[in-house]
Amino acid sequence: MIITSRFNSTICLLGGTLLACLLVAAPAQAVRVQALYSTELLVAQQSMQVEPALGGKALAQVLVKVSGRPDILDAEPITAAMAAPQRYIQQFSYHNAGISRTNGAGQEVPAQRLKIDFIPVLVDQLLSQSGYRTLGAERPGVLVWIVEERSQRREFLGREEDPVFAPMRERARQRGLPIFRPLMDLEDQNALSVADAWGFFDEPVQAASSRYQADAILVGRLYPAGGGWRSRWMLLRNGERSQFEGAGTTLDEHLSAAVDQTAERVFADFVAPVGDLQQGVLIEIGGVNRFDDYAQVMQYLREVTVVRDVALSEQNAAVLTLSLQLNGSLKQLESAIALNNRFHLQPERLLPFSDARLSYRWGD
Repeated sequence: MIITSRFNSTICLLGGTLLACLLVAAPAQAVRVQALYSTELLVAQQSMQVEPALGGKALAQVLVKVSGRPDILDAEPITAAMAAPQRYIQQFSYHNAGISRTNGAGQEVPAQRLKIDFIPVLVDQLLSQSGYRTLGAERPGVLVWIVEERSQRREFLGREEDPVFAPMRERARQRGLPIFRPLMDLEDQNALSVADAWGFFDEPVQAASSRYQADAILVGRLYPAGGGWRSRWMLLRNGERSQFEGAGTTLDEHLSAAVDQTAERVFADFVAPVGDLQQGVLIEIGGVNRFDDYAQVMQYLREVTVVRDVALSEQNAAVLTLSLQLNGSLKQLESAIALNNRFHLQPERLLPFSDARLSYRWGD
């Protein structure tokens, strides 16, 4: 999964290359996920065409990634498309995967990585016909702290390259969920102790995580039990705290399941059937003093997938009143706007006798 982040700290990416670190300047909470309409599969050999079974499997992965919902695959239009996926495929290519795989003749051969790109407009139409919509490219970023207990000793994972993260990276790529590791430098080590992370103590976890400006924080504890593994996880987001048990027996299964459960909770505020519409919502935004401010506000709102249409209703000095037609609920609009930290939600209306449902101040 390729992502573009606007965090103002150096952060290590789990959703792509293990140690791909990004250093960027402007602060922001949301992460723009790219390559949403592409996926990769391991195959034993190349072919002149994509086999329908492989194409259907790849299309299923893309539909889940684009929509944020794993429960859509039983919808009738989608099952038909997965059975005949060729019309949705834009292009495909092969690359050496660097590992072996057994072919149809039972021989060990160099595995190939099949990359399939799908046609975005057709995928979006398929989702709409099935009663769903896209989640959008702007997604909440999740910072991940993991403590492992082994031989009665507890320590953070991620101080060095650690292959244990591979299943987590792969599952995050499939779900389109941006996840990050802390740097685990001296600042992190001084800010958060292993004991506080293992104990799921909110305040030290949030304090140590503040430098990364993530939308959500996931803390996990892993420990061997009964010949397998067990895990428990804490998710902090929007001032709320939730915990859940891991699933599976192996370490890989626990890490992959943690990504799934996190994605379901983090994406919950953004996904809804197309039929759940809120008509004619007015919002007001203060602090729009320049044309550049106006252009940035309008561009962001037009890119939010829950917004079907946006139009200027009124301008009073530096306060804009905008009329929005939505593809979802007011809560989903509020969650989507919260991903851009230049919008500051206001407790009171900015203009007297305003009919606005939400009020914001625009600024850094």
